[in-house]
Amino acid sequence: RSPSRGLGDVYKRQIYLHVDKKALTAELRTWPESYQSSERLMTLRIAIGKAEGDKQVEGDNKTPEGIYFAQNLIDGKTLPAKYGPFAIPINFPNSMDKAAGKTGYGIWLHGVEKDARIEESKVTEGCVAFYNADIESLAKWLEPQQTVVVISNGSEQVNRPKDIEDIKSLTKSWMSSWAARDLDGYIRHYKSSFKYKRMNLRSYKRYKGRVFNSYKNMDVAVKDLRVFSHEKYAISVMNQDFNGDGRYVSTGRKVLYWKKENGQWKISDEKFGRKHFKAQTYSRELMAKLYKDSPSAKLYSKQSAEPSKL
Repeated sequence: RSPSRGLGDVYKRQIYLHVDKKALTAELRTWPESYQSSERLMTLRIAIGKAEGDKQVEGDNKTPEGIYFAQNLIDGKTLPAKYGPFAIPINFPNSMDKAAGKTGYGIWLHGVEKDARIEESKVTEGCVAFYNADIESLAKWLEPQQTVVVISNGSEQVNRPKDIEDIKSLTKSWMSSWAARDLDGYIRHYKSSFKYKRMNLRSYKRYKGRVFNSYKNMDVAVKDLRVFSHEKYAISVMNQDFNGDGRYVSTGRKVLYWKKENGQWKISDEKFGRKHFKAQTYSRELMAKLYKDSPSAKLYSKQSAEPSKL
Protein backbone atom coordinates (compact mmCIF):
# COMPACT_ATOMS: atom_id res chain seq x y z
CA ARG A 1 0.00 0.00 0.00
CA SER A 2 1.07 3.63 -0.37
CA PRO A 3 -0.31 7.01 0.68
CA SER A 4 -2.05 9.00 -2.03
CA ARG A 5 -2.94 12.64 -1.76
CA GLY A 6 -6.61 13.08 -0.94
CA LEU A 7 -7.38 9.38 -0.93
CA GLY A 8 -5.63 8.15 2.19
CA ASP A 9 -3.95 4.75 1.99
CA VAL A 10 -4.15 3.19 -1.47
CA TYR A 11 -4.20 -0.60 -1.84
CA LYS A 12 -3.82 -3.05 -4.73
CA ARG A 13 -5.96 -6.14 -4.42
CA GLN A 14 -7.89 -8.52 -6.58
CA ILE A 15 -11.58 -7.73 -6.20
CA TYR A 16 -14.63 -9.94 -6.68
CA LEU A 17 -18.41 -9.72 -6.30
CA HIS A 18 -20.51 -12.18 -4.30
CA VAL A 19 -24.20 -12.17 -5.17
CA ASP A 20 -26.25 -13.79 -2.40
CA LYS A 21 -29.73 -14.64 -3.70
CA LYS A 22 -30.99 -15.66 -0.26
CA ALA A 23 -29.98 -12.40 1.42
CA LEU A 24 -30.80 -10.29 -1.69
CA THR A 25 -27.43 -8.60 -1.39
CA ALA A 26 -24.22 -8.31 -3.39
CA GLU A 27 -20.91 -7.78 -1.63
CA LEU A 28 -17.92 -6.23 -3.36
CA ARG A 29 -14.90 -7.75 -1.64
CA THR A 30 -11.15 -7.89 -1.89
CA TRP A 31 -9.56 -11.30 -2.42
CA PRO A 32 -5.91 -11.18 -1.37
CA GLU A 33 -3.60 -14.17 -1.39
CA SER A 34 -4.37 -14.61 2.28
CA TYR A 35 -8.11 -14.92 1.69
CA GLN A 36 -8.80 -14.87 5.43
CA SER A 37 -8.14 -11.11 5.31
CA SER A 38 -10.72 -10.48 2.59
CA GLU A 39 -12.43 -7.14 3.19
CA ARG A 40 -15.99 -6.15 2.41
CA LEU A 41 -15.96 -2.88 0.48
CA MET A 42 -19.67 -2.43 -0.27
CA THR A 43 -22.92 -4.24 0.48
CA LEU A 44 -25.57 -3.60 -2.17
CA ARG A 45 -29.28 -4.41 -2.35
CA ILE A 46 -30.35 -6.46 -5.37
CA ALA A 47 -33.35 -7.88 -7.16
CA ILE A 48 -33.23 -11.29 -8.85
CA GLY A 49 -35.23 -13.62 -11.07
CA LYS A 50 -38.97 -14.06 -10.62
CA ALA A 51 -38.66 -17.82 -10.10
CA GLU A 52 -36.90 -19.67 -7.26
CA GLY A 53 -33.87 -21.90 -7.79
CA ASP A 54 -30.84 -22.23 -10.02
CA LYS A 55 -31.32 -21.46 -13.71
CA GLN A 56 -31.74 -24.61 -15.79
CA VAL A 57 -33.29 -23.69 -19.13
CA GLU A 58 -33.86 -20.64 -21.26
CA GLY A 59 -36.93 -18.69 -20.20
CA ASP A 60 -37.32 -20.18 -16.70
CA ASN A 61 -36.88 -16.73 -15.07
CA LYS A 62 -34.29 -18.09 -12.61
CA THR A 63 -31.01 -16.44 -11.70
CA PRO A 64 -28.08 -18.83 -12.24
CA GLU A 65 -25.79 -20.01 -9.45
CA GLY A 66 -22.08 -20.55 -10.04
CA ILE A 67 -18.79 -18.77 -10.64
CA TYR A 68 -18.56 -16.37 -13.56
CA PHE A 69 -16.51 -13.55 -15.06
CA ALA A 70 -17.74 -10.05 -15.80
CA GLN A 71 -17.84 -9.27 -19.52
CA ASN A 72 -17.71 -6.03 -21.53
CA LEU A 73 -19.84 -3.19 -20.22
CA ILE A 74 -22.94 -2.23 -22.22
CA ASP A 75 -23.98 1.43 -22.17
CA GLY A 76 -27.61 1.73 -21.12
CA LYS A 77 -28.19 4.29 -23.86
CA THR A 78 -28.18 1.41 -26.34
CA LEU A 79 -30.68 -0.63 -24.29
CA PRO A 80 -34.33 -0.39 -23.25
CA ALA A 81 -34.86 1.91 -20.25
CA LYS A 82 -35.55 -1.01 -17.89
CA TYR A 83 -31.81 -1.79 -17.80
CA GLY A 84 -30.82 1.58 -16.36
CA PRO A 85 -27.48 3.30 -17.06
CA PHE A 86 -25.33 0.18 -17.52
CA ALA A 87 -25.45 -3.57 -18.01
CA ILE A 88 -22.55 -5.89 -17.20
CA PRO A 89 -22.98 -9.34 -18.77
CA ILE A 90 -21.55 -12.45 -17.13
CA ASN A 91 -20.36 -15.51 -19.05
CA PHE A 92 -23.43 -17.68 -18.46
CA PRO A 93 -23.61 -20.40 -19.60
CA ASN A 94 -19.98 -21.24 -18.87
CA SER A 95 -18.46 -24.64 -19.59
CA MET A 96 -19.71 -26.06 -16.27
CA ASP A 97 -23.26 -24.94 -17.04
CA LYS A 98 -23.11 -26.45 -20.51
CA ALA A 99 -21.79 -29.74 -19.13
CA ALA A 100 -24.79 -29.77 -16.76
CA GLY A 101 -27.16 -29.27 -19.70
CA LYS A 102 -28.16 -25.72 -18.76
CA THR A 103 -29.41 -23.36 -21.46
CA GLY A 104 -30.13 -19.66 -21.76
CA TYR A 105 -28.23 -16.47 -22.41
CA GLY A 106 -28.17 -12.75 -21.66
CA ILE A 107 -27.66 -12.89 -17.90
CA TRP A 108 -26.63 -9.40 -16.88
CA LEU A 109 -25.95 -7.28 -13.83
CA HIS A 110 -27.85 -4.10 -14.62
CA GLY A 111 -29.67 -1.02 -13.35
CA VAL A 112 -33.38 -0.34 -13.45
CA GLU A 113 -35.83 2.12 -14.97
CA LYS A 114 -36.94 3.16 -11.47
CA ASP A 115 -35.11 2.34 -8.24
CA ALA A 116 -38.37 1.28 -6.60
CA ARG A 117 -38.22 -1.90 -8.69
CA ILE A 118 -35.38 -3.19 -6.49
CA GLU A 119 -37.72 -3.32 -3.48
CA GLU A 120 -39.90 -5.81 -5.38
CA SER A 121 -36.97 -8.26 -4.96
CA LYS A 122 -37.91 -10.98 -7.45
CA VAL A 123 -38.76 -9.21 -10.68
CA THR A 124 -36.20 -10.00 -13.38
CA GLU A 125 -36.08 -12.69 -16.06
CA GLY A 126 -32.92 -14.10 -14.47
CA CYS A 127 -30.64 -11.08 -14.32
CA VAL A 128 -29.37 -9.40 -11.16
CA ALA A 129 -30.69 -5.84 -10.86
CA PHE A 130 -29.17 -3.01 -8.80
CA TYR A 131 -30.05 0.51 -7.82
CA ASN A 132 -28.75 2.77 -10.59
CA ALA A 133 -26.19 4.47 -8.33
CA ASP A 134 -24.88 1.05 -7.38
CA ILE A 135 -24.47 -0.26 -10.92
CA GLU A 136 -22.65 2.96 -11.78
CA SER A 137 -20.24 2.25 -8.92
CA LEU A 138 -19.82 -1.41 -9.90
CA ALA A 139 -19.06 -0.41 -13.48
CA LYS A 140 -15.84 1.13 -12.16
CA TRP A 141 -14.72 -2.10 -10.48
CA LEU A 142 -15.96 -5.08 -12.49
CA GLU A 143 -13.19 -5.43 -15.06
CA PRO A 144 -14.16 -7.33 -18.24
CA GLN A 145 -12.82 -10.92 -18.33
CA GLN A 146 -11.03 -10.16 -15.03
CA THR A 147 -13.46 -9.81 -12.16
CA VAL A 148 -15.00 -12.94 -10.69
CA VAL A 149 -18.74 -12.88 -9.92
CA VAL A 150 -19.88 -15.64 -7.55
CA ILE A 151 -23.64 -16.21 -7.37
CA SER A 152 -25.04 -18.42 -4.61
CA ASN A 153 -28.20 -19.10 -2.66
CA GLY A 154 -26.55 -18.29 0.66
CA SER A 155 -23.11 -17.22 1.87
CA GLU A 156 -22.52 -20.61 3.50
CA GLN A 157 -22.24 -22.17 0.02
CA VAL A 158 -19.13 -20.26 -1.05
CA ASN A 159 -15.45 -19.99 -0.22
CA ARG A 160 -15.39 -22.59 2.52
CA PRO A 161 -11.86 -22.57 4.00
CA LYS A 162 -11.33 -26.32 3.56
CA ASP A 163 -12.37 -26.18 -0.10
CA ILE A 164 -10.05 -23.25 -0.73
CA GLU A 165 -7.09 -24.93 0.94
CA ASP A 166 -7.74 -28.22 -0.85
CA ILE A 167 -7.96 -26.55 -4.26
CA LYS A 168 -4.87 -24.45 -3.57
CA SER A 169 -2.90 -27.56 -2.66
CA LEU A 170 -4.15 -29.47 -5.70
CA THR A 171 -3.39 -26.57 -8.04
CA LYS A 172 0.18 -26.41 -6.76
CA SER A 173 0.48 -30.19 -7.13
CA TRP A 174 -0.85 -29.98 -10.71
CA MET A 175 1.68 -27.25 -11.51
CA SER A 176 4.56 -29.22 -9.94
CA SER A 177 3.68 -32.34 -11.93
CA TRP A 178 3.59 -30.26 -15.11
CA ALA A 179 6.93 -28.58 -14.40
CA ALA A 180 8.51 -31.96 -13.56
CA ARG A 181 6.95 -33.58 -16.66
CA ASP A 182 5.41 -36.21 -14.40
CA LEU A 183 2.77 -37.29 -16.90
CA ASP A 184 0.94 -39.78 -14.64
CA GLY A 185 0.90 -37.33 -11.73
CA TYR A 186 -0.31 -34.56 -14.01
CA ILE A 187 -3.17 -36.58 -15.49
CA ARG A 188 -4.30 -37.77 -12.05
CA HIS A 189 -5.59 -34.24 -11.43
CA TYR A 190 -8.21 -34.51 -14.21
CA LYS A 191 -11.75 -35.88 -14.16
CA SER A 192 -12.27 -39.08 -16.10
CA SER A 193 -14.75 -37.20 -18.33
CA PHE A 194 -12.30 -34.37 -19.10
CA LYS A 195 -12.15 -33.32 -22.74
CA TYR A 196 -9.77 -31.02 -24.56
CA LYS A 197 -10.95 -30.00 -28.01
CA ARG A 198 -11.92 -33.40 -29.50
CA MET A 199 -9.71 -35.43 -27.17
CA ASN A 200 -10.92 -37.54 -24.26
CA LEU A 201 -8.66 -37.97 -21.23
CA ARG A 202 -6.73 -40.92 -22.70
CA SER A 203 -6.03 -39.03 -25.92
CA TYR A 204 -5.17 -35.91 -23.95
CA LYS A 205 -2.60 -37.86 -21.94
CA ARG A 206 -0.89 -39.05 -25.14
CA TYR A 207 -0.96 -35.50 -26.50
CA LYS A 208 0.60 -34.02 -23.32
CA GLY A 209 3.22 -36.76 -23.33
CA ARG A 210 4.28 -35.71 -26.82
CA VAL A 211 4.38 -32.06 -25.69
CA PHE A 212 6.47 -32.88 -22.62
CA ASN A 213 8.94 -34.86 -24.73
CA SER A 214 9.25 -32.17 -27.38
CA TYR A 215 11.24 -29.80 -25.17
CA LYS A 216 14.76 -30.15 -23.82
CA ASN A 217 14.13 -27.36 -21.30
CA MET A 218 10.65 -26.52 -20.10
CA ASP A 219 9.96 -23.78 -17.56
CA VAL A 220 6.55 -23.23 -15.98
CA ALA A 221 5.88 -20.37 -13.57
CA VAL A 222 2.59 -19.66 -11.83
CA LYS A 223 1.88 -16.66 -9.62
CA ASP A 224 -1.04 -14.69 -8.19
CA LEU A 225 -3.00 -17.87 -7.45
CA ARG A 226 -6.54 -17.34 -6.18
CA VAL A 227 -9.29 -19.85 -5.47
CA PHE A 228 -13.06 -19.36 -5.41
CA SER A 229 -15.31 -22.19 -4.26
CA HIS A 230 -19.00 -22.92 -4.60
CA GLU A 231 -20.94 -25.99 -3.55
CA LYS A 232 -21.40 -26.74 -7.27
CA TYR A 233 -17.74 -26.42 -8.29
CA ALA A 234 -14.59 -24.36 -7.69
CA ILE A 235 -12.07 -22.46 -9.78
CA SER A 236 -8.43 -21.58 -9.39
CA VAL A 237 -7.21 -18.56 -11.32
CA MET A 238 -3.56 -17.67 -11.82
CA ASN A 239 -1.07 -15.97 -14.06
CA GLN A 240 0.92 -18.54 -15.99
CA ASP A 241 4.19 -18.17 -17.91
CA PHE A 242 5.58 -20.99 -20.04
CA ASN A 243 8.88 -21.27 -21.90
CA GLY A 244 9.79 -24.32 -23.93
CA ASP A 245 13.39 -24.13 -25.24
CA GLY A 246 12.80 -20.47 -26.05
CA ARG A 247 10.95 -21.51 -29.19
CA TYR A 248 7.51 -21.54 -27.63
CA VAL A 249 6.75 -18.87 -25.05
CA SER A 250 3.32 -18.04 -23.70
CA THR A 251 2.23 -15.69 -20.96
CA GLY A 252 -1.29 -15.13 -19.74
CA ARG A 253 -3.88 -16.40 -17.33
CA LYS A 254 -5.13 -19.87 -16.58
CA VAL A 255 -8.47 -20.83 -15.08
CA LEU A 256 -8.94 -24.37 -13.80
CA TYR A 257 -12.50 -25.56 -13.13
CA TRP A 258 -12.68 -28.18 -10.38
CA LYS A 259 -15.56 -30.55 -9.63
CA LYS A 260 -15.76 -33.50 -7.28
CA GLU A 261 -15.54 -37.02 -8.65
CA ASN A 262 -15.91 -39.86 -6.13
CA GLY A 263 -15.43 -37.33 -3.35
CA GLN A 264 -12.18 -35.92 -4.79
CA TRP A 265 -11.67 -32.56 -6.49
CA LYS A 266 -10.65 -33.06 -10.13
CA ILE A 267 -10.13 -30.67 -13.06
CA SER A 268 -13.24 -30.61 -15.22
CA ASP A 269 -12.12 -27.88 -17.64
CA GLU A 270 -9.35 -25.36 -18.16
CA LYS A 271 -9.16 -22.06 -19.99
CA PHE A 272 -6.18 -19.94 -21.03
CA GLY A 273 -6.16 -16.29 -22.07
CA ARG A 274 -3.38 -13.98 -23.18
CA LYS A 275 -4.18 -11.22 -20.70
CA HIS A 276 -2.86 -11.44 -17.15
CA PHE A 277 -5.13 -11.13 -14.14
CA LYS A 278 -4.33 -7.82 -12.47
CA ALA A 279 -4.94 -6.37 -9.04
CA GLN A 280 -7.06 -3.24 -8.81
CA THR A 281 -6.13 -0.03 -7.01
CA TYR A 282 -8.55 1.36 -4.46
CA SER A 283 -8.75 3.27 -1.21
CA ARG A 284 -11.28 2.94 1.55
CA GLU A 285 -11.89 6.67 1.33
CA LEU A 286 -12.75 6.41 -2.37
CA MET A 287 -15.05 3.47 -1.71
CA ALA A 288 -16.80 5.39 1.05
CA LYS A 289 -17.24 8.38 -1.26
CA LEU A 290 -18.78 6.21 -3.98
CA TYR A 291 -20.98 4.42 -1.48
CA LYS A 292 -22.37 7.36 0.46
CA ASP A 293 -24.88 8.34 -2.25
CA SER A 294 -26.13 4.78 -2.74
CA PRO A 295 -29.64 3.83 -1.59
CA SER A 296 -27.98 0.65 -0.28
CA ALA A 297 -25.87 2.73 2.11
CA LYS A 298 -28.98 3.57 4.12
CA LEU A 299 -29.59 -0.15 4.61
CA TYR A 300 -26.04 -1.38 5.10
CA SER A 301 -23.86 1.64 5.99
CA LYS A 302 -22.88 0.27 9.40
CA GLN A 303 -22.02 -3.08 7.85
CA SER A 304 -19.86 -1.60 5.10
CA ALA A 305 -18.32 1.33 6.95
CA GLU A 306 -15.69 -0.95 8.49
CA PRO A 307 -14.76 -3.61 5.94
CA SER A 308 -15.14 -7.00 7.58
CA LYS A 309 -12.84 -9.96 7.59
CA LEU A 310 -14.12 -13.40 6.55
